[in-house]
Formats: sequence, structure tokens, C-alpha cells
Amino acid sequence: MRKRVFVIITALTLMILLATTAFAQGTTKRVALVIQFPDRTYTEIVTVPADATTADVLAAATIPVAMADLSWGKAICNIDGVGNPIDNCFADPQHFWAYFHLNAAGDGWDISQVGVSGYVPADRSVEGFAWSGFDANYNPTTFPPVMTFDAIEAELNPPPAEIPEPTTILLLGGGLMGLAGYVQRRRKMNAQ
Repeated sequence: MRKRVFVIITALTLMILLATTAFAQGTTKRVALVIQFPDRTYTEIVTVPADATTADVLAAATIPVAMADLSWGKAICNIDGVGNPIDNCFADPQHFWAYFHLNAAGDGWDISQVGVSGYVPADRSVEGFAWSGFDANYNPTTFPPVMTFDAIEAELNPPPAEIPEPTTILLLGGGLMGLAGYVQRRRKMNAQ
């Protein structure tokens, strides 16, 4: 009887855990950021609620982002100190923070047609930013490097280092020699 109750309780607990995990996965998403600075590239994967905008993703990122609230939405003033002060977001008339989405093929950037507060990126999408100048048609002249979500995830979470094969053989050999010595000593003690 106890065994049956234990099995039932275990099965119910497992079902509750699975249901909770499935529900929790639907309430959040992970969005990758690729930020091109004049002297470096920064990548990060941010976990946010499923309905979060790109502005929400930037606000949840570990890199400092200053955004101004304007009548048409949020404007990126500076990222990690690069750009303009929040009280004068467009102080540099030659540069701005250009905003991009990685295309569906994962091989190029599409310039965003909406601002960061008006776009809701999908789970595992990649959003790009570059401190850029612009051409005669106001298109950005600087783009971040193209990186897929999987590539960014692999870069940020590399697999653990493998033990080199010679070291493994030496450890195994040393262990076997120690075991052989122990067996030989036991035999000598039993023979006496």
C-alpha cells in the first residue's frame, strides 16, 4: 500500500513539475544583443518576459544603457558611456545608435523600421546596435558583425575543457599501478 501511494505521489509531483516548466517557458524569452562600439564588439543574451520590447531587453541587460523618453518613444542616448548624455540625446549630429534585426536567414542585418520601444523581438532573436554615421539617405554606415543566436550562445557558454588524452592515460596507469601494489602487499601479508 505504501509503495502504491509513493508511486502516485511521485507521478503527481513529476506531472506538476513538467506542467510548471512548460508554463514558465512560455512566459519568458531570450534575446541576443550584438553591440558594435568604435573599438570593440559586445554580446549578451538577456532573458525577459515574452511580451518585452527591445527597450525592455536593453533595460534588463547588464551593460549600462541610457535611453531618453521622447514623444515618439525611447531613444538610445548612450550604451556603456558611448554616445550622448541623456539630457542631450542628439548632441552629436554626425553619429547615432543604429538599430538592426538579424534577418531570417541569419546572414545579414535588416535596419529596424521602428524604434526600440515599438518592436517586440521573438524568442532567440538577435538585435544589433552600432554607433554609426549615416549616408545622404540617413542610412547607417556602420553595422555590427553578423552573429546568430547559437553562435553568441556558444561564445558566451563555451563547453568545458576536455582533459588531454595523455593525462588521462597517466592517471589511469598510476591508479592501476597503485592497485597492483596494494594487491601484492595483501598477498604477502596473507602468506606470512
